[in-house]
Amino acid sequence: MVKTDFKYCPQCKTEYEHKIKICADCNVTLVDEKSQDMPLEKIEWVEVGQFPGKIFGEMSGEILRNNNIPFFLKSDFFASAFNITLVNVPGAVVKLYVPENDKENAENLVRNMTL
Repeated sequence: MVKTDFKYCPQCKTEYEHKIKICADCNVTLVDEKSQDMPLEKIEWVEVGQFPGKIFGEMSGEILRNNNIPFFLKSDFFASAFNITLVNVPGAVVKLYVPENDKENAENLVRNMTL
């Protein structure tokens, strides 16, 4: 990531003066660092939420997809081994991961869906 005196839209990558907080086109919060395209193996993935089943995880993923934030879901053994898609299997947890530089935006978007 490149640190500058400007803010950037994480969605459309437009550059703004540092005092501006929201992208005029995308209506998303600007970030301090401009992300650069990186190979997947070099991305630092961080957990931003845990969900009581695959359905809530997929719903949150759809919110992120609509905001151009890459993500992946990691299911626990029961949800993945038996392909369980129920909402509330006791003890079942699905974790949502995003690139570290998208963490704050992603947390704000899925805040109401997490455990």
